[in-house]
Amino acid sequence: MFKFLFILIVIVSNISAQGVNSTGRDSIIMSEILVESNRLKMTNSSAPNKIQLLDENFIMSLNGISLNDALQQSDAVFVKDYGFNSGSKTISLNATQSEHTLILLNGVRLNSRQNAQVDLSLYNLDNVSRIEISKGGSSALYGSEAIGGVINIITKDPNLNKPISLNLKTCIGSYGLRSIYGKFSQNIDLNSSKSISYSLSYSDERAKNNFEYMFNNGQIESRRERENSDFNSQSFNFDLTYTPEKVSSLKLFANYSHFERGVPGIDLGYSTGSARQIDYNLISSIAFSRKLSEKLFLSSDFNYNYALQKYFDPSTFNLSVKINSYYKLNSIATSHSLSYIPSEKFNIESGGEFSFNNIVSNETEKGELYQVALYSVSKITVDLSKNSKVTFYPSVRYDFFSNIAERNVLTGKLGVNFQPLKKADFHVKSSIGNNFSAPTFNELYWKDIGNKDLRPEKSVSFDAGLYFKFTALGKNELELSYFNVNTTDRIVWTPVSGIIWRPLNIGKVNSEGIDVSLKSAHNITNKLNFTFGINYTYGSALKKNEDFPGDPSLNKQLIYLPKEMIKSSFLMNYYLTTSKILKFVSFNLFYSFNTRRYTNFENTQFIPRFDVLDGNIGFGAKIVGVDTGIKFIVNNILNENYSVLPGYPMPVRNYRFELSIKY
Repeated sequence: MFKFLFILIVIVSNISAQGVNSTGRDSIIMSEILVESNRLKMTNSSAPNKIQLLDENFIMSLNGISLNDALQQSDAVFVKDYGFNSGSKTISLNATQSEHTLILLNGVRLNSRQNAQVDLSLYNLDNVSRIEISKGGSSALYGSEAIGGVINIITKDPNLNKPISLNLKTCIGSYGLRSIYGKFSQNIDLNSSKSISYSLSYSDERAKNNFEYMFNNGQIESRRERENSDFNSQSFNFDLTYTPEKVSSLKLFANYSHFERGVPGIDLGYSTGSARQIDYNLISSIAFSRKLSEKLFLSSDFNYNYALQKYFDPSTFNLSVKINSYYKLNSIATSHSLSYIPSEKFNIESGGEFSFNNIVSNETEKGELYQVALYSVSKITVDLSKNSKVTFYPSVRYDFFSNIAERNVLTGKLGVNFQPLKKADFHVKSSIGNNFSAPTFNELYWKDIGNKDLRPEKSVSFDAGLYFKFTALGKNELELSYFNVNTTDRIVWTPVSGIIWRPLNIGKVNSEGIDVSLKSAHNITNKLNFTFGINYTYGSALKKNEDFPGDPSLNKQLIYLPKEMIKSSFLMNYYLTTSKILKFVSFNLFYSFNTRRYTNFENTQFIPRFDVLDGNIGFGAKIVGVDTGIKFIVNNILNENYSVLPGYPMPVRNYRFELSIKY
């Protein structure tokens, strides 16, 4: 009982709250920021669906440094964790599957054409400025995979406030963890209207990762050590912004990463697997934007992505059947858009996209995809009276796929935001649309069992909600959202002859739930401020098709997805205004609770619920004009014994220590 009383005291949600980084910050504010994840720039209050923003301050207050560490603190998101630190991480948004959330990096698609998923563990947070999470179907805006929503990760721009800046950070932690990060930025003014700014950053993280955990064989519980769970990762980023004149800009971005890890597999209580996995990823883009007139804007971009994954097991190399696979993917894409913004009450953006994708693998046939898309999205605001208004967001999109039987896909969406009283920041939101997810290269081209007759998975999504911003003791935001996603033609790997399995369009799933969040920010004095909130999500994902008469899995929850989640955070800053060296102290707590996850389709077996409390305390100082930060991190403070997925244990209480310098 004490445990839950303690947690209730610190409960707060995964919100776009401003936390405390290791180098200091201003007092907490709750002004709304324009986001771009719905293509048109808008705030969360004016959007037709729920949009959550994780800003840089909140990201820097977290315990972890990978993309999954941020997203697992966001509303209606469940991260499937295949092992602490080294294991792959995939996402479920609004009770949909991992392949049904589109993830973008600076607008560049990250979802692999191989399996439509994104391994969140491959992406580091050190160079991330903010993360925008748009909940609800968005295929009419972005095409395939956007059934559950869209996540847009935006990297940091070079520091424009100083001619030269340098950031350094190092970390050590439990189980041999050590990491370094460095970033150099320079801003060069060529003349009154022309400038160049660029930044270079590099990170290296590695650990033996032989963490301790508790294993229960059904009779006794024993402490074990995870083997073959080591990892090492390196990442290099380059950003450049060239402004030849005030009305145009050119941006270049490149990220190269390498991630090597052991893959111990499911823990069954005896020998650990000896498989290994290596991922190489290159993401690059060049984007140009120009203001053609006071009302007309043009933007174009070109990007190239390369991914190579190797999966092998050295223990099989002397056997007749070796495990030694590789998957090489290339993607070239370009997009162009034209925005017309004559007033605040009306604007429209239309554009087109073209991409070429291919896969070369010893597990699949060689596959190619040419894709063409055209889209248009607009905003129309109508004043109903002097005190109320309604805004409509209609959008439509056409996609052509060269490699599937049903080549033409048309999607549409209509969003509405109603503000009954302009003086009150209270909004009613709703949107409805159809969405889809195209068959992947694995499903189409897997040797001997791929199915080239597959159709896209289709869905109809509806969401509605209330948003209210008010002042009571502090600044508060309350939002209630409902979502419903009906998916048909879901691609399911199905036994068709003996032990032969093939992907078929036979699945039907209904995902439905509510998402309630409260955010509150308080400036107690000019020295002390804090934010808190709470988020509760209920999401059912029920199978709606029978594989055979009397199928016991009908109307049962899909495996590995919890029905209920509670997430919270408590972020506090205390500023020492009279000290010449020590400038602030920060204290941050993060709590998450997940109900049972079923491990069989009949819902008769499950992994127990779990709750985890993490926290950190930080100190900021200014020494000889250099900002210095120290952060002490504790994960799993309450020493919970748990697994997110069956057979993939998580560690008991563990620690990290960070030191950062900013010039």
